[in-house]
Amino acid sequence: MICRRVKISELDIRGDRRAAVYRVTQNIILYYCSLHTILFFLFPFFYSNIISQVNGIRAERSYMRQVCAYVQQDDCFIGSLTVEEHLRFMAKLKMGSEYSSEEQDRRVRSVMRDLGLQKIANSIIGTRTRKGISGGEKKRLAFASEILTSPPILICDEPTSGLDSFLAYQVVCVLKKLAATRNMTILLTIHQPSSQVFAQFDSVYMMVNGSVAFCGSQLAAEKMWAELSLPIPMNFNPSDHYLATMSVRDPKEEVMKMNQIQRICDTFKYSENGKSVFKESSGREVDERDRAYSEDWRRRYASNFGRPVFGASFFQQIRALTWRASKTVLREPTLFKVQIFQSIIIAILTGLIYTNNSPIDQQKIMNINGSLYQMISNMAFMFQFSVVHHFCLEMNTFYRESSSRLYRVSAYFISKNLAELPSYTICAILFTSILYWMSGLVPLIDSFLIYILVGMLVQNIAISIGYLFSCAFGTVNLAVAVMPIFVVPMMAFGGFFINQDTLKWYFVPMKYLSYFGYGYEAVAIGQWTHVEEIPG
Repeated sequence: MICRRVKISELDIRGDRRAAVYRVTQNIILYYCSLHTILFFLFPFFYSNIISQVNGIRAERSYMRQVCAYVQQDDCFIGSLTVEEHLRFMAKLKMGSEYSSEEQDRRVRSVMRDLGLQKIANSIIGTRTRKGISGGEKKRLAFASEILTSPPILICDEPTSGLDSFLAYQVVCVLKKLAATRNMTILLTIHQPSSQVFAQFDSVYMMVNGSVAFCGSQLAAEKMWAELSLPIPMNFNPSDHYLATMSVRDPKEEVMKMNQIQRICDTFKYSENGKSVFKESSGREVDERDRAYSEDWRRRYASNFGRPVFGASFFQQIRALTWRASKTVLREPTLFKVQIFQSIIIAILTGLIYTNNSPIDQQKIMNINGSLYQMISNMAFMFQFSVVHHFCLEMNTFYRESSSRLYRVSAYFISKNLAELPSYTICAILFTSILYWMSGLVPLIDSFLIYILVGMLVQNIAISIGYLFSCAFGTVNLAVAVMPIFVVPMMAFGGFFINQDTLKWYFVPMKYLSYFGYGYEAVAIGQWTHVEEIPG
C-alpha cells in the first residue's frame, strides 16, 4: 500500500477461526499477500461474515462503498468508446445529480491530466476488430475511472499483471504520484516486481502460510534477513530473494524450508518491530493525534450513511446507459449489417416457397398457415441466438459494473433494449414486409400492420429470452446449448404442428407459455377474418 498523509488509523479484522488485528499506518505496501486476504480484510461488503473497523467506524457495506474504490486485475471496458467518453460516462453514474455538469467535466479533465491520458482522450479503447489503446494506458484508465469521486482508499488487484517491466514501472509510478498528490491510501497486491518497481515501495508487508513474515521498511527487512543468515546477494532483486526464502521449490527440502519459514515468522513476531506493530494494530497505544484524526474521519464519512446506494438516479442511469449502448451500435455496425443481409435473404428465400398462395383455395390453406408460422419462427430464431453472442461479450463488464452498484440491472436492461430497438425494428420491418407480399397474403393495410407488429413483438420476446439465458449461463457455448431445451418445446406447442385442444392435461401449461402460439394466433386471425369464402 502506497500512502501519503491519509491513513487507516485502525483496521480491526476478525474471522471465524482466527483473529488478526492490524493498524495500517503511512507508507505501507501490501506485498506478496493473497488478493482474497486483502478482500477479507478490507472489503466486508463482499464477505458478510467479516467485521472490521476503519478509523473507528464499523466498516459496513454502505460505508466502505463511500470510502473505497476497487481496481480489479482484468480491465473490462466497452471498447467502442473513447477514453474521454468512458470517463464522462463513469462520472455521470458515480457523481449523479449531486455534482453539476461543469464539476463532472472538471473532474474528468483533472484525472486525465493526472494520469497522462490527455493525448489519447479521443482514441477508442479498442474492440475485437479495431485496435485501441495499449495495456498500460488501459490500466491508467481503470485507475482514472475509480478516482473520479476522490475516494480516500484505492485497492488494486495486481495492477502490473500482463505488463512488461517498463509499463509495470510506469503504473507503479502513477500510483505513487496519486498517493502523493491526491492524499490517497493505495493498497495493492503484486507478484515478483522488478528491482526498479520494488525500489518504489516505501515499506513492505509479507505474508506466508497465513502468518505475517514481515512488516516495515525495506532497510529493516534487509537487516532482519541478514540476522537470519539469509542476506540478499549482491546485485540481486530483493523481492526475488524474499520469495525464494519463503517458498518450497524442492520436495526434498520441504521440512528444512518449512522450519526456515517458521523461523522467519517467529523472528519478526518476537522482534521489537513486530511487537510494536501488534501493539499499534490492537489499539493499545493510540496517541491524541490519531484520536483527533479518527474523529475528523467520522464526521466526514459516518454522516453520509443515509446516502442512496447508487450515485445516479434511475432515469440518469437509463439515459447514460442508453447513450453508451447507442454509441456501441453506431460504431460497431458489423452486426447490424449482417442482420440486415440475413433478414433480406431469408425473407426472399422463404417468400419464394410461398409465392403461389394467391388466389386462395382449399389446397393453399396449409401453405398460408405455414407461411404465417414461418414468419413467427424465423423472427424468433434469427435474433434469439445471435443476441447471445453479442450480449456475452459485455457480460463481464455488466457483472462488474452492476456489482459495484454503478447502476441497476433493470436500468441496464431497459437502456440496452432502447438503444438496440431501432436496428432490430428495421430488420423486423424488412423481413415481414418482404415475406408478407411475396406470400400472397391478404392485401389489406390493417392485416399488414398487424403482421409487422406481431413480428416485432415476437422478435423482442426472443431477444429477451436470449438475454435471460446469457445471464443464467454466462458463456456463449453453454447458453446456446441449453436454450433449445426451452425454445423447441415452445415452438412445438405453438398450435401449428398440433391442435392445442387435443393436448393432454399435463401439457396444457406449455400451451399458455408458448410465445409462438400467441404470435401465430394473432397473425392467423388477422389473415383469415378477411377471407369470406374459400373456393373448393
